[in-house]
Amino acid sequence: MQHLKYFTYSLLFASLMWLGWPPLPFSFTLFFAFVPLLKLLDELKNNAASAWSIFLYCYLSFLFWNLFCCWWVGNTYYGTQDISSVIAGLMVCSVNPLLMCIPVFLSIRTRKKLGLKIGLISLPLYWMCFEWLHLNWDLAFPWLNLGNGLAKYPQVIQWYEYTGTFGGSLWIWIVNILIYYFFFSPNCEIKKIRKWISIASVIVLPIIISTEIYSLNNPVLIKAKKKNIVVVQPNIDPYNTKFDFNTLDEQLELLFKLSAEKADAFTHYIVWPETAIPKGIWLNEIDSNKTILKIRNFLRSYPKAKLVTGFSAYKYYESQPTVTSRQFSDGSGFYDSFNSAIQLDSTNKYQLYHKSKLVTGVESVPYPALFHYLEPLMVQLGGISVSLGSQKNRTVFFADDSTGVAPVICFESIFGEYCNEYVKLGANFIFIVTNDGWWGNTAGHIQHQHYASLRAIETRRCIARSANTGTSCFINSRGEISDETEYWKPAVIKATLPVLSEETFYVKHGDYIARIALILSALIYISTFFFKKKIYAT
Repeated sequence: MQHLKYFTYSLLFASLMWLGWPPLPFSFTLFFAFVPLLKLLDELKNNAASAWSIFLYCYLSFLFWNLFCCWWVGNTYYGTQDISSVIAGLMVCSVNPLLMCIPVFLSIRTRKKLGLKIGLISLPLYWMCFEWLHLNWDLAFPWLNLGNGLAKYPQVIQWYEYTGTFGGSLWIWIVNILIYYFFFSPNCEIKKIRKWISIASVIVLPIIISTEIYSLNNPVLIKAKKKNIVVVQPNIDPYNTKFDFNTLDEQLELLFKLSAEKADAFTHYIVWPETAIPKGIWLNEIDSNKTILKIRNFLRSYPKAKLVTGFSAYKYYESQPTVTSRQFSDGSGFYDSFNSAIQLDSTNKYQLYHKSKLVTGVESVPYPALFHYLEPLMVQLGGISVSLGSQKNRTVFFADDSTGVAPVICFESIFGEYCNEYVKLGANFIFIVTNDGWWGNTAGHIQHQHYASLRAIETRRCIARSANTGTSCFINSRGEISDETEYWKPAVIKATLPVLSEETFYVKHGDYIARIALILSALIYISTFFFKKKIYAT
Protein backbone atom coordinates (compact mmCIF):
# COMPACT_ATOMS: atom_id res chain seq x y z
CA MET A 1 0.00 0.00 0.00
CA GLN A 2 2.87 2.38 0.82
CA HIS A 3 4.46 1.69 -2.55
CA LEU A 4 1.22 2.57 -4.31
CA LYS A 5 1.19 5.87 -2.41
CA TYR A 6 4.79 6.60 -3.41
CA PHE A 7 4.03 5.72 -7.02
CA THR A 8 1.01 8.06 -6.95
CA TYR A 9 3.21 10.95 -5.78
CA SER A 10 5.66 10.27 -8.64
CA LEU A 11 2.90 10.10 -11.22
CA LEU A 12 1.19 13.24 -9.86
CA PHE A 13 4.43 15.22 -10.08
CA ALA A 14 5.07 14.12 -13.67
CA SER A 15 1.46 14.76 -14.69
CA LEU A 16 1.52 18.31 -13.32
CA MET A 17 4.80 19.01 -15.14
CA TRP A 18 3.35 17.66 -18.38
CA LEU A 19 0.15 19.70 -18.01
CA GLY A 20 2.22 22.83 -17.46
CA TRP A 21 4.55 22.29 -20.41
CA PRO A 22 3.97 23.64 -23.92
CA PRO A 23 1.94 23.07 -25.97
CA LEU A 24 -0.62 22.46 -23.20
CA PRO A 25 -2.12 25.69 -21.82
CA PHE A 26 -1.86 24.97 -18.08
CA SER A 27 1.49 26.59 -17.21
CA PHE A 28 0.21 27.50 -13.73
CA THR A 29 0.61 23.85 -12.65
CA LEU A 30 4.40 24.31 -12.77
CA PHE A 31 4.13 26.47 -9.65
CA PHE A 32 3.03 23.55 -7.49
CA ALA A 33 4.17 20.53 -9.52
CA PHE A 34 7.24 19.91 -7.32
CA VAL A 35 5.18 19.80 -4.14
CA PRO A 36 4.22 16.11 -4.62
CA LEU A 37 7.89 15.28 -5.19
CA LEU A 38 8.95 17.07 -2.00
CA LYS A 39 6.11 15.38 -0.13
CA LEU A 40 7.26 12.03 -1.54
CA LEU A 41 10.75 12.61 -0.13
CA ASP A 42 9.20 13.38 3.26
CA GLU A 43 7.13 10.18 3.20
CA LEU A 44 10.19 8.11 2.31
CA LYS A 45 12.19 9.72 5.09
CA ASN A 46 9.45 9.21 7.68
CA ASN A 47 9.29 5.53 6.79
CA ALA A 48 13.07 5.15 7.02
CA ALA A 49 13.33 4.21 3.34
CA SER A 50 16.71 3.14 2.03
CA ALA A 51 18.79 5.32 -0.26
CA TRP A 52 17.96 2.89 -3.06
CA SER A 53 14.20 3.37 -2.53
CA ILE A 54 14.60 7.14 -2.49
CA PHE A 55 16.57 6.96 -5.74
CA LEU A 56 14.04 4.61 -7.35
CA TYR A 57 11.00 6.82 -6.74
CA CYS A 58 12.91 9.98 -7.52
CA TYR A 59 14.07 8.45 -10.80
CA LEU A 60 10.54 7.26 -11.63
CA SER A 61 9.22 10.78 -11.07
CA PHE A 62 11.67 12.30 -13.52
CA LEU A 63 11.35 9.40 -15.94
CA PHE A 64 7.58 9.93 -16.22
CA TRP A 65 8.11 13.67 -16.73
CA ASN A 66 10.64 13.07 -19.52
CA LEU A 67 8.45 10.46 -21.19
CA PHE A 68 5.31 12.59 -21.02
CA CYS A 69 7.02 15.69 -22.48
CA CYS A 70 9.75 14.25 -24.73
CA TRP A 71 8.58 10.84 -25.93
CA TRP A 72 8.61 12.23 -29.48
CA VAL A 73 12.44 12.27 -29.54
CA GLY A 74 12.26 8.57 -30.37
CA ASN A 75 9.38 8.94 -32.82
CA THR A 76 9.94 6.83 -35.94
CA TYR A 77 7.86 9.12 -38.12
CA TYR A 78 4.83 7.30 -39.42
CA GLY A 79 6.41 3.86 -39.32
CA THR A 80 9.79 4.66 -40.83
CA GLN A 81 12.27 2.26 -39.26
CA ASP A 82 14.98 4.60 -38.04
CA ILE A 83 16.74 2.79 -35.18
CA SER A 84 18.88 5.84 -34.36
CA SER A 85 15.72 7.81 -33.51
CA VAL A 86 14.51 5.10 -31.16
CA ILE A 87 17.93 4.86 -29.49
CA ALA A 88 18.08 8.66 -29.14
CA GLY A 89 14.64 8.70 -27.55
CA LEU A 90 15.53 5.96 -25.09
CA MET A 91 18.79 7.65 -24.16
CA VAL A 92 17.19 11.07 -23.61
CA CYS A 93 14.23 9.78 -21.62
CA SER A 94 16.27 7.39 -19.46
CA VAL A 95 19.58 9.19 -18.90
CA ASN A 96 18.19 12.68 -18.34
CA PRO A 97 16.16 11.52 -15.28
CA LEU A 98 19.40 10.16 -13.79
CA LEU A 99 20.98 13.60 -14.05
CA MET A 100 17.88 15.22 -12.55
CA CYS A 101 18.26 13.01 -9.48
CA ILE A 102 21.66 14.53 -8.68
CA PRO A 103 20.45 17.95 -7.42
CA VAL A 104 17.76 16.22 -5.35
CA PHE A 105 20.27 13.95 -3.62
CA LEU A 106 22.63 16.86 -3.02
CA SER A 107 19.79 18.75 -1.36
CA ILE A 108 18.95 15.70 0.80
CA ARG A 109 22.53 15.63 2.06
CA THR A 110 22.46 19.37 2.66
CA ARG A 111 19.18 19.09 4.56
CA LYS A 112 20.56 16.32 6.78
CA LYS A 113 23.66 18.35 7.61
CA LEU A 114 22.39 21.93 7.69
CA GLY A 115 18.69 21.63 8.43
CA LEU A 116 15.40 22.02 6.58
CA LYS A 117 15.61 25.68 5.56
CA ILE A 118 19.11 25.52 4.09
CA GLY A 119 18.22 22.20 2.46
CA LEU A 120 15.21 23.76 0.72
CA ILE A 121 17.22 26.83 -0.31
CA SER A 122 19.93 24.61 -1.76
CA LEU A 123 17.56 22.62 -3.99
CA PRO A 124 16.87 25.34 -6.61
CA LEU A 125 20.55 26.28 -6.52
CA TYR A 126 21.66 22.73 -7.23
CA TRP A 127 18.93 22.42 -9.86
CA MET A 128 20.11 25.53 -11.71
CA CYS A 129 23.64 24.08 -11.71
CA PHE A 130 22.19 21.04 -13.46
CA GLU A 131 20.42 23.28 -15.99
CA TRP A 132 23.63 25.24 -16.60
CA LEU A 133 25.47 21.98 -17.25
CA HIS A 134 22.85 21.03 -19.83
CA LEU A 135 23.55 24.25 -21.69
CA ASN A 136 27.33 23.95 -21.75
CA TRP A 137 28.55 20.38 -22.22
CA ASP A 138 28.64 18.07 -25.22
CA LEU A 139 25.63 16.07 -23.96
CA ALA A 140 23.54 19.24 -23.83
CA PHE A 141 19.77 18.77 -23.67
CA PRO A 142 18.26 21.88 -22.03
CA TRP A 143 14.81 21.12 -23.47
CA LEU A 144 13.25 20.67 -20.02
CA ASN A 145 15.02 23.52 -18.25
CA LEU A 146 12.23 24.93 -16.10
CA GLY A 147 12.28 28.46 -17.51
CA ASN A 148 11.33 27.03 -20.92
CA GLY A 149 8.03 25.80 -19.49
CA LEU A 150 6.61 29.33 -19.41
CA ALA A 151 7.26 29.95 -23.13
CA LYS A 152 3.60 29.66 -24.14
CA TYR A 153 2.73 32.87 -22.31
CA PRO A 154 5.36 35.53 -23.17
CA GLN A 155 3.15 38.22 -21.63
CA VAL A 156 4.07 37.06 -18.11
CA ILE A 157 7.83 36.64 -18.61
CA GLN A 158 8.87 39.90 -20.26
CA TRP A 159 11.49 40.28 -17.52
CA TYR A 160 13.47 37.48 -19.21
CA GLU A 161 15.24 40.39 -20.92
CA TYR A 162 16.95 40.84 -17.53
CA THR A 163 17.22 37.26 -16.26
CA GLY A 164 16.99 34.84 -19.16
CA THR A 165 15.26 31.50 -18.57
CA PHE A 166 17.09 31.00 -15.27
CA GLY A 167 14.85 33.72 -13.85
CA GLY A 168 11.87 31.55 -14.75
CA SER A 169 13.48 28.46 -13.21
CA LEU A 170 14.12 30.34 -9.98
CA TRP A 171 10.57 31.74 -9.91
CA ILE A 172 9.00 28.30 -10.32
CA TRP A 173 11.19 26.83 -7.58
CA ILE A 174 10.54 29.64 -5.10
CA VAL A 175 6.77 29.25 -5.40
CA ASN A 176 6.95 25.46 -5.10
CA ILE A 177 9.17 25.62 -2.02
CA LEU A 178 6.99 28.24 -0.33
CA ILE A 179 3.87 26.12 -0.87
CA TYR A 180 5.62 23.03 0.46
CA TYR A 181 7.16 24.81 3.46
CA PHE A 182 4.02 26.72 4.43
CA PHE A 183 1.55 23.84 4.13
CA PHE A 184 3.51 20.61 4.58
CA SER A 185 6.40 21.43 6.89
CA PRO A 186 5.81 20.73 10.61
CA ASN A 187 8.19 23.56 11.52
CA CYS A 188 6.25 26.39 9.87
CA GLU A 189 4.31 28.48 12.38
CA ILE A 190 3.28 31.34 10.09
CA LYS A 191 -0.38 32.25 10.17
CA LYS A 192 -2.46 30.96 7.27
CA ILE A 193 -3.41 34.38 5.93
CA ARG A 194 0.25 35.41 5.81
CA LYS A 195 1.09 32.21 3.95
CA TRP A 196 -1.44 32.94 1.22
CA ILE A 197 -0.40 36.60 0.98
CA SER A 198 3.27 35.60 0.63
CA ILE A 199 2.60 33.04 -2.07
CA ALA A 200 0.24 35.33 -3.97
CA SER A 201 2.81 38.14 -3.82
CA VAL A 202 5.60 35.97 -5.21
CA ILE A 203 3.35 34.87 -8.09
CA VAL A 204 1.64 38.18 -8.86
CA LEU A 205 4.52 40.66 -8.51
CA PRO A 206 6.59 39.26 -11.42
CA ILE A 207 3.44 39.20 -13.55
CA ILE A 208 2.74 42.87 -12.76
CA ILE A 209 6.32 43.78 -13.63
CA SER A 210 6.05 41.78 -16.85
CA THR A 211 2.80 43.51 -17.79
CA GLU A 212 4.43 46.90 -17.35
CA ILE A 213 7.45 45.92 -19.46
CA TYR A 214 5.08 44.46 -22.04
CA SER A 215 3.22 47.77 -22.39
CA LEU A 216 6.48 49.70 -22.78
CA ASN A 217 7.65 47.44 -25.63
CA ASN A 218 4.70 47.93 -27.94
CA PRO A 219 5.98 47.03 -31.46
CA VAL A 220 3.55 49.53 -33.01
CA LEU A 221 5.35 52.39 -31.24
CA ILE A 222 8.87 51.30 -32.21
CA LYS A 223 10.54 53.92 -34.39
CA ALA A 224 13.13 52.13 -36.51
CA LYS A 225 13.83 51.39 -40.12
CA LYS A 226 12.14 48.24 -41.33
CA LYS A 227 12.96 45.31 -43.56
CA ASN A 228 10.63 43.26 -45.74
CA ILE A 229 11.15 39.57 -45.09
CA VAL A 230 9.78 36.50 -46.87
CA VAL A 231 9.89 33.09 -45.15
CA VAL A 232 9.45 29.85 -47.10
CA GLN A 233 8.25 26.47 -45.80
CA PRO A 234 8.76 23.94 -48.64
CA ASN A 235 7.44 20.93 -46.69
CA ILE A 236 9.78 18.36 -48.25
CA ASP A 237 9.65 14.91 -46.62
CA PRO A 238 12.92 14.70 -44.62
CA TYR A 239 12.97 10.91 -44.65
CA ASN A 240 11.94 9.95 -48.17
CA THR A 241 12.59 12.96 -50.42
CA LYS A 242 14.86 15.69 -49.07
CA PHE A 243 18.10 13.70 -49.24
CA ASP A 244 17.23 11.93 -52.48
CA PHE A 245 19.54 13.93 -54.72
CA ASN A 246 17.64 12.83 -57.82
CA THR A 247 14.96 15.27 -56.66
CA LEU A 248 17.37 18.16 -56.07
CA ASP A 249 16.21 20.18 -59.10
CA GLU A 250 12.55 19.67 -58.18
CA GLN A 251 13.23 20.82 -54.61
CA LEU A 252 15.00 23.92 -55.85
CA GLU A 253 12.18 24.78 -58.25
CA LEU A 254 9.68 24.46 -55.41
CA LEU A 255 11.71 26.89 -53.30
CA PHE A 256 11.85 29.34 -56.23
CA LYS A 257 8.13 29.01 -56.86
CA LEU A 258 7.14 29.59 -53.23
CA SER A 259 9.56 32.51 -52.83
CA ALA A 260 8.20 34.22 -55.92
CA GLU A 261 4.66 34.14 -54.49
CA LYS A 262 5.55 36.80 -51.89
CA ALA A 263 8.87 38.34 -52.95
CA ASP A 264 8.96 41.57 -54.93
CA ALA A 265 11.29 44.46 -55.76
CA PHE A 266 11.07 45.71 -52.16
CA THR A 267 11.98 42.41 -50.47
CA HIS A 268 15.13 42.63 -48.34
CA TYR A 269 15.42 39.04 -47.14
CA ILE A 270 14.22 35.62 -48.27
CA VAL A 271 14.64 32.85 -45.70
CA TRP A 272 14.79 29.15 -46.55
CA PRO A 273 15.00 26.36 -43.94
CA GLU A 274 17.79 24.16 -42.63
CA THR A 275 19.50 22.06 -45.36
CA ALA A 276 17.25 23.59 -48.00
CA ILE A 277 20.21 22.73 -50.24
CA PRO A 278 20.72 19.15 -49.05
CA LYS A 279 23.46 17.98 -51.41
CA GLY A 280 26.83 18.88 -49.95
CA ILE A 281 28.69 21.80 -51.54
CA TRP A 282 32.48 22.02 -51.39
CA LEU A 283 33.32 25.41 -49.91
CA ASN A 284 36.17 26.00 -52.36
CA GLU A 285 33.71 25.49 -55.25
CA ILE A 286 30.82 27.72 -54.14
CA ASP A 287 31.21 30.20 -56.98
CA SER A 288 31.06 27.45 -59.62
CA ASN A 289 28.43 25.23 -57.99
CA LYS A 290 25.38 24.78 -60.26
CA THR A 291 22.86 25.15 -57.45
CA ILE A 292 24.46 28.38 -56.21
CA LEU A 293 24.53 29.75 -59.77
CA LYS A 294 20.81 28.98 -60.18
CA ILE A 295 20.02 30.75 -56.90
CA ARG A 296 22.00 33.83 -57.89
CA ASN A 297 20.22 33.91 -61.23
CA PHE A 298 16.85 33.69 -59.42
CA LEU A 299 17.82 36.57 -57.09
CA ARG A 300 18.47 38.92 -60.03
CA SER A 301 14.70 39.46 -60.10
CA TYR A 302 14.91 40.83 -56.56
CA PRO A 303 17.78 43.36 -56.54
CA LYS A 304 17.46 44.29 -52.85
CA ALA A 305 17.09 40.74 -51.56
CA LYS A 306 19.52 38.61 -49.60
CA LEU A 307 18.79 34.90 -49.36
CA VAL A 308 19.59 33.21 -46.03
CA THR A 309 19.36 29.44 -46.22
CA GLY A 310 20.63 26.28 -44.64
CA PHE A 311 22.82 23.93 -46.67
CA SER A 312 25.17 20.98 -46.32
CA ALA A 313 28.84 21.85 -46.78
CA TYR A 314 32.23 20.16 -47.11
CA LYS A 315 35.67 21.61 -46.48
CA TYR A 316 38.91 20.13 -47.84
CA TYR A 317 42.18 20.00 -45.91
CA GLU A 318 45.39 19.05 -47.61
CA SER A 319 46.97 18.32 -44.24
CA GLN A 320 46.51 19.05 -40.52
CA PRO A 321 43.08 17.47 -40.08
CA THR A 322 40.66 18.66 -37.42
CA VAL A 323 39.21 16.53 -34.62
CA THR A 324 36.07 15.88 -36.67
CA SER A 325 37.58 15.47 -40.15
CA ARG A 326 38.17 12.17 -41.89
CA GLN A 327 40.57 11.09 -44.60
CA PHE A 328 39.77 10.30 -48.21
CA SER A 329 40.03 6.60 -49.03
CA ASP A 330 42.96 7.26 -51.39
CA GLY A 331 44.85 9.20 -48.70
CA SER A 332 44.86 12.42 -50.77
CA GLY A 333 43.65 14.67 -47.94
CA PHE A 334 40.97 15.24 -45.33
CA TYR A 335 37.54 16.81 -45.21
CA ASP A 336 34.93 18.05 -42.73
CA SER A 337 31.16 17.92 -43.14
CA PHE A 338 29.06 20.83 -41.88
CA ASN A 339 25.43 21.75 -41.26
CA SER A 340 25.72 25.33 -42.43
CA ALA A 341 23.95 28.55 -43.31
CA ILE A 342 24.82 30.91 -46.13
CA GLN A 343 23.78 34.42 -47.18
CA LEU A 344 23.65 34.96 -50.94
CA ASP A 345 22.61 37.68 -53.35
CA SER A 346 22.80 38.09 -57.11
CA THR A 347 26.50 39.02 -56.94
CA ASN A 348 29.47 36.79 -56.13
CA LYS A 349 29.36 37.75 -52.46
CA TYR A 350 28.47 35.23 -49.78
CA GLN A 351 28.80 34.78 -46.00
CA LEU A 352 29.00 31.46 -44.15
CA TYR A 353 28.21 30.03 -40.74
CA HIS A 354 28.69 26.43 -39.58
CA LYS A 355 26.38 25.07 -36.90
CA SER A 356 28.13 24.78 -33.56
CA LYS A 357 25.53 23.36 -31.15
CA LEU A 358 25.26 19.91 -32.67
CA VAL A 359 22.70 17.26 -31.74
CA THR A 360 24.48 14.44 -29.93
CA GLY A 361 24.12 11.08 -31.64
CA VAL A 362 22.63 12.59 -34.79
CA GLU A 363 25.26 15.16 -35.77
CA SER A 364 28.12 14.30 -33.43
CA VAL A 365 29.46 12.00 -30.79
CA PRO A 366 30.18 13.76 -27.48
CA TYR A 367 33.77 14.96 -27.12
CA PRO A 368 34.85 13.54 -30.51
CA ALA A 369 38.56 13.82 -29.63
CA LEU A 370 37.98 11.14 -26.97
CA PHE A 371 35.04 9.12 -28.32
CA HIS A 372 35.51 9.19 -32.10
CA TYR A 373 35.68 5.39 -32.03
CA LEU A 374 31.91 5.36 -31.35
CA GLU A 375 31.14 6.78 -34.80
CA PRO A 376 30.95 3.35 -36.55
CA LEU A 377 28.35 2.30 -33.97
CA MET A 378 26.26 5.38 -34.76
CA VAL A 379 26.40 4.51 -38.47
CA GLN A 380 25.11 1.00 -37.76
CA LEU A 381 22.21 2.51 -35.83
CA GLY A 382 21.25 4.73 -38.77
CA GLY A 383 22.82 7.96 -37.53
CA ILE A 384 25.78 9.99 -38.71
CA SER A 385 28.77 8.69 -40.64
CA VAL A 386 31.13 11.09 -38.90
CA SER A 387 30.83 13.91 -36.37
CA LEU A 388 30.06 17.14 -38.16
CA GLY A 389 32.49 19.99 -38.02
CA SER A 390 31.58 23.20 -36.24
CA GLN A 391 32.90 26.67 -35.58
CA LYS A 392 33.73 28.11 -32.19
CA ASN A 393 32.41 31.65 -32.60
CA ARG A 394 29.18 33.08 -33.96
CA THR A 395 29.01 34.67 -37.41
CA VAL A 396 26.61 37.52 -38.20
CA PHE A 397 25.50 38.01 -41.81
CA PHE A 398 25.72 41.71 -42.72
CA ALA A 399 23.98 43.56 -45.54
CA ASP A 400 25.47 46.55 -47.37
CA ASP A 401 23.70 48.94 -44.96
CA SER A 402 25.23 47.07 -41.94
CA THR A 403 21.98 45.33 -40.99
CA GLY A 404 23.02 42.16 -39.20
CA VAL A 405 21.28 38.77 -39.21
CA ALA A 406 21.92 35.94 -36.73
CA PRO A 407 21.76 32.62 -38.65
CA VAL A 408 20.58 30.25 -35.92
CA ILE A 409 20.31 26.62 -37.00
CA CYS A 410 17.65 24.39 -35.42
CA PHE A 411 18.80 23.07 -32.00
CA GLU A 412 20.85 26.24 -31.39
CA SER A 413 17.67 28.25 -30.84
CA ILE A 414 17.14 26.79 -27.35
CA PHE A 415 20.44 28.20 -26.02
CA GLY A 416 19.88 31.70 -24.66
CA GLU A 417 23.40 32.84 -23.85
CA TYR A 418 24.65 31.28 -27.08
CA CYS A 419 22.25 33.44 -29.11
CA ASN A 420 23.32 36.51 -27.14
CA GLU A 421 26.71 36.36 -28.85
CA TYR A 422 25.10 37.12 -32.21
CA VAL A 423 23.53 40.27 -30.81
CA LYS A 424 26.80 41.38 -29.25
CA LEU A 425 28.37 41.04 -32.69
CA GLY A 426 25.75 43.29 -34.28
CA ALA A 427 22.75 41.12 -35.17
CA ASN A 428 19.54 43.13 -35.62
CA PHE A 429 17.42 40.08 -36.50
CA ILE A 430 17.42 36.40 -35.62
CA PHE A 431 16.66 34.04 -38.49
CA ILE A 432 16.00 30.49 -37.28
CA VAL A 433 16.35 27.85 -39.99
CA THR A 434 15.17 24.42 -38.93
CA ASN A 435 13.79 21.07 -40.09
CA ASP A 436 11.23 19.90 -37.54
CA GLY A 437 9.71 17.18 -39.69
CA TRP A 438 11.87 14.46 -38.14
CA TRP A 439 9.46 14.02 -35.22
CA GLY A 440 6.20 13.89 -37.14
CA ASN A 441 3.21 15.93 -36.01
CA THR A 442 4.03 15.71 -32.30
CA ALA A 443 4.53 18.21 -29.49
CA GLY A 444 8.22 18.45 -30.40
CA HIS A 445 7.96 20.97 -33.23
CA ILE A 446 5.45 23.06 -31.25
CA GLN A 447 7.71 23.22 -28.19
CA HIS A 448 10.63 24.17 -30.43
CA GLN A 449 8.63 27.02 -31.92
CA HIS A 450 7.57 28.38 -28.52
CA TYR A 451 11.15 28.30 -27.22
CA ALA A 452 12.04 30.74 -30.01
CA SER A 453 9.78 33.31 -28.30
CA LEU A 454 12.16 33.24 -25.34
CA ARG A 455 15.08 34.32 -27.55
CA ALA A 456 13.00 37.25 -28.85
CA ILE A 457 12.29 38.46 -25.30
CA GLU A 458 15.84 37.94 -24.03
CA THR A 459 17.43 39.83 -26.91
CA ARG A 460 14.53 42.12 -27.96
CA ARG A 461 15.08 41.04 -31.52
CA CYS A 462 12.44 40.10 -34.08
CA ILE A 463 12.65 36.56 -35.39
CA ALA A 464 11.90 35.02 -38.76
CA ARG A 465 11.56 31.25 -38.42
CA SER A 466 11.74 29.05 -41.50
CA ALA A 467 10.99 25.35 -40.97
CA ASN A 468 11.16 22.76 -43.73
CA THR A 469 7.97 21.62 -42.11
CA GLY A 470 6.72 22.11 -38.60
CA THR A 471 5.84 25.73 -37.94
CA SER A 472 7.27 28.71 -39.77
CA CYS A 473 6.37 32.10 -38.34
CA PHE A 474 7.40 35.59 -37.34
CA ILE A 475 8.01 36.55 -33.70
CA ASN A 476 8.11 40.16 -32.57
CA SER A 477 10.37 41.60 -29.87
CA ARG A 478 7.75 40.83 -27.18
CA GLY A 479 7.86 37.13 -28.08
CA GLU A 480 4.45 37.13 -29.77
CA ILE A 481 4.08 34.66 -32.62
CA SER A 482 2.30 35.62 -35.86
CA ASP A 483 1.69 34.20 -39.34
CA GLU A 484 2.02 30.60 -38.14
CA THR A 485 2.01 28.06 -40.94
CA GLU A 486 0.28 24.70 -40.79
CA TYR A 487 2.11 21.45 -40.25
CA TRP A 488 2.87 19.38 -43.37
CA LYS A 489 1.75 22.04 -45.83
CA PRO A 490 3.94 24.11 -48.18
CA ALA A 491 3.64 27.78 -47.32
CA VAL A 492 5.19 31.21 -47.71
CA ILE A 493 4.69 34.18 -45.39
CA LYS A 494 5.75 37.80 -45.47
CA ALA A 495 6.21 40.54 -42.87
CA THR A 496 7.85 43.90 -42.32
CA LEU A 497 10.01 43.87 -39.19
CA PRO A 498 11.88 46.70 -37.42
CA VAL A 499 15.67 46.79 -37.29
CA LEU A 500 16.44 46.83 -33.54
CA SER A 501 19.87 47.53 -32.07
CA GLU A 502 19.75 48.08 -28.29
CA GLU A 503 21.28 45.39 -26.08
CA THR A 504 19.28 44.06 -23.15
CA PHE A 505 20.66 43.44 -19.66
CA TYR A 506 20.58 39.71 -20.36
CA VAL A 507 22.50 40.11 -23.62
CA LYS A 508 25.20 42.03 -21.76
CA HIS A 509 25.45 39.74 -18.73
CA GLY A 510 24.18 36.34 -19.90
CA ASP A 511 23.39 33.55 -17.43
CA TYR A 512 24.65 35.41 -14.37
CA ILE A 513 21.92 33.81 -12.20
CA ALA A 514 23.31 30.38 -13.01
CA ARG A 515 26.85 31.51 -12.20
CA ILE A 516 25.72 32.86 -8.84
CA ALA A 517 23.97 29.53 -8.24
CA LEU A 518 27.20 27.67 -9.06
CA ILE A 519 29.13 29.69 -6.47
CA LEU A 520 26.48 29.42 -3.75
CA SER A 521 25.99 25.70 -4.41
CA ALA A 522 29.70 25.07 -4.04
CA LEU A 523 29.83 27.03 -0.76
CA ILE A 524 26.77 25.25 0.66
CA TYR A 525 27.93 21.78 -0.33
CA ILE A 526 31.45 22.32 1.00
CA SER A 527 29.99 23.54 4.29
CA THR A 528 28.16 20.22 4.74
CA PHE A 529 31.52 18.61 5.48
CA PHE A 530 32.08 20.87 8.50
CA PHE A 531 28.81 20.26 10.39
CA LYS A 532 27.72 17.31 12.44
CA LYS A 533 24.79 15.29 11.17
CA LYS A 534 21.40 16.78 11.99
CA ILE A 535 17.93 15.23 12.15
CA TYR A 536 16.41 15.28 8.65
CA ALA A 537 13.17 16.94 9.67
CA THR A 538 14.79 19.92 11.38
